[in-house]
Amino acid sequence: MKIKDKILLLFGLLVIFSFFIYNVRLFIAPFVLSMMMSYLLNPVVEFLIKKFKYSRVLAVSLVLGVFLILFTIFCSLFFPFMYNQAIVLINSIPGYLEYFADNFYPNIINFFAKLNIEIEHNFFDLIGNNEFFKTHEGSFEKIIVNIVGSTAFLINIVSIIFIMPILIFYLLKDWKVIINKIDLIFPEKYADQIKKILALVDKSISGFIRGQINVCIILALYYGILLGLLDLNNGIFIGILTGILSFVPYIGYGIGITIAMVVSIFQWGLNWSDIGAVLIVYIIGQIIESNFLVPNLIGKKINVHPFWMILGIFFFGSVFGFIGILLSVPLTAISITLIRYIFNSNYKKI
Repeated sequence: MKIKDKILLLFGLLVIFSFFIYNVRLFIAPFVLSMMMSYLLNPVVEFLIKKFKYSRVLAVSLVLGVFLILFTIFCSLFFPFMYNQAIVLINSIPGYLEYFADNFYPNIINFFAKLNIEIEHNFFDLIGNNEFFKTHEGSFEKIIVNIVGSTAFLINIVSIIFIMPILIFYLLKDWKVIINKIDLIFPEKYADQIKKILALVDKSISGFIRGQINVCIILALYYGILLGLLDLNNGIFIGILTGILSFVPYIGYGIGITIAMVVSIFQWGLNWSDIGAVLIVYIIGQIIESNFLVPNLIGKKINVHPFWMILGIFFFGSVFGFIGILLSVPLTAISITLIRYIFNSNYKKI
């Protein structure tokens, strides 16, 4: 296939895919999650079939049953804790701002005064007014109620609870049939090329998601335990959140360390020993992640420069919203793989 035909084929596939995803972006979450979970669980199903000679239906039933039991236990313990901690953290923001206005803002005023620059002496007049924080007490709960009451949210929740397990079951049961049917859809002229592209994509991301989940769990335990031991306010919550957000490279870590440092400053003032301890936890965490966890659990399966990774996060996030952010790493890897396939002769053979 000539490079011109490759580019036209790739462009056509991307346009069709992007158009479809954009138009169903509000309700696609259960289907995307179902496909992801099926992709993750299929190797376990294949293992049971080959190792114990189970029928595919029995293997799928066992794997899905165990997964749903563990997932239900996890959600019943994890989500209430995270929600309550998030409420506490959000509701503490007015107090943090009061502390900032009383202890830090006067120093900022004096600093600018030395430069002959006059700024507003009342911090709350600068950002609005103090009554905002009183009248909006509990506003986070109201926002959550409004979100929960939205039609799209309710449809997604109902789909995840009742429909997603059924989707996963049928996807796993008919996995090979679906793959064969997809092969038949490809135009005969481009079938071999499309199969090569899909094989490259699968090779690029096959172990990434599983490895990244392990990385997130380890980091969540590391940050949660150590920040809790340092007695940082909401430290366990912030640590677990950092671990979860590490699924989005660089940005997740940045958000986590920013929240931790802000909370530590408001909690301990300019006590550099306590603040430094929190900072050291994050520095060591980054070293562990970059030099041990990622190389050993993920390796070079993605092999994408950080510049393109960050660009991909912003691009897919802006186009597809929250789902785009969650899937930004594999989508970026897929895009880079396709580009390499077109322009690099080394990717012509698998």
